[in-house]
Amino acid sequence: MHRGPQRPDLARLADGTLPPKRRPAVAQALEDSIELRAQLREQRTALLAVEPLRTDRAPASLRLRLARAARRRPPWRLAPSLAAAAAAVLVPLIVLAASGPAVPTVAQAAALGVLPPTASVQDPGEGHVTLPRLRAAGLPFPYWEDQFGWHAVGLRRDRIDGRRLTTVIYARRGERVAYTIADGPPLPLDRGAALIRRNGVTLHSLDARTVRVVTWLRREHTCVLSSARSLPREALLMLGSWRGGGAIPY
Repeated sequence: MHRGPQRPDLARLADGTLPPKRRPAVAQALEDSIELRAQLREQRTALLAVEPLRTDRAPASLRLRLARAARRRPPWRLAPSLAAAAAAVLVPLIVLAASGPAVPTVAQAAALGVLPPTASVQDPGEGHVTLPRLRAAGLPFPYWEDQFGWHAVGLRRDRIDGRRLTTVIYARRGERVAYTIADGPPLPLDRGAALIRRNGVTLHSLDARTVRVVTWLRREHTCVLSSARSLPREALLMLGSWRGGGAIPY
């Protein structure tokens, strides 16, 4: 072969989708490079971490994009539990409908939550329960600091398969929670999600080895909370079902 293996080749080798014609060149390069072997182990570790959430594999190009973003240093220092969660979701997930275009899944939206923010978030004035001038799919994001101690530290906007996903990152005492809202119709729910009701809200919860996810619908748009497994599930359920005394639209 005329070119050495790229990170997409390693991603495909790890998940079994590498074309046979590429395998000899990749195998030779791995034999010659300690660094490439370490990268392959990283890919395989990520696959094992998200196995309980998997439905189908994402394109290698998308895995590569998230991996690159996750390696950028965030504007604050991550606790070890959060660093482990970030490593665990370098391989996002995607569902291919039986017929029709690919769409993001809840697990893929959760994967965005470990990436660093790209913009700041303004705190609201006194008495407000939502973040000012920040909406996704017409929905505001909650202001949790006064009620729960979670401070909004940044946001990011992503587009996957034509769908806009907006994520606000909250931090408290070394922990981190990501709140993602996807525009358009509800995202496909990954297998194995448990149905739970809190405060009149129907939520679904699912866990990978190091990532905890809670998802629900607001006005037919998917909302996703994700965190490290070190954060109790009840904490995510409480945040997801909080209505701000009726001021947050559902």
